[in-house]
Amino acid sequence: MSQPYNPYAAPQTGSAGAASPPPYGQPQPWEPGEVLSLAWARFQENWLVLVLAYFIYMLVTQIVGQGPVWLWTIVSPPEHPGPFAQLGVQGPSTLFATVVGAFLQVGFLRICLEVVRGGTPQIGALFAGGDRFLPLLGANILVGLVVGLGMLLLIVPGIIIALSLFPVQFYVVDAKMGPMEAMRASRAATKGHKGNLFGLSVAYVGIALLGLLACCVGIVAAVPLCYLASAIVYVRLSGLGTATADVRPRG
Repeated sequence: MSQPYNPYAAPQTGSAGAASPPPYGQPQPWEPGEVLSLAWARFQENWLVLVLAYFIYMLVTQIVGQGPVWLWTIVSPPEHPGPFAQLGVQGPSTLFATVVGAFLQVGFLRICLEVVRGGTPQIGALFAGGDRFLPLLGANILVGLVVGLGMLLLIVPGIIIALSLFPVQFYVVDAKMGPMEAMRASRAATKGHKGNLFGLSVAYVGIALLGLLACCVGIVAAVPLCYLASAIVYVRLSGLGTATADVRPRG
């Protein structure tokens, strides 16, 4: 006899020991303030793993993306046609950084989902994104193109499109959807929620500014906090193992 759907359950584990998303349930209600409060509580419980994981994610992508350019600037002869030749280094390194970033982003999203579902995150999960990084890379490119095109149409359409695609990355990583399927699922899930999503996005800007004001160091805490809030929104909208509403720290 099958077990009834539990919206507070963690992802189920299959026979091979790999986590798989729980069955779909009913979407759960959410409000920006409540989500941020829950995200803050979960962040306090797991801040070391979250900050360290994001710092590694950010550091590796920066080194991969900018390291070759810095090195070229240092070793190139003075008479070398700098700006033009630099493009030949910047292009490939940026492309490689995008690929590496997608790989690490899979792991970071999984860490955030583990946190909001009440699990114990492991820093090693950051380097275990090989199974979903290509679909995530494709989704990132598609979302960037679609939102960018919308921004060219007097900005407002771009904002609406961005809000409708808010949880795409989580659908790709957690629900194991392809890029197009994840975009369709995201548009369906966000119907009727764009006002709340816009309010949450504005709050993200404020959180990021506070992080930058803290000698820029605070950004390594501000960004994971926003990721946690986004993960909570995703599990609430999708009904895939939603985070509990108890914002009191456990233990």
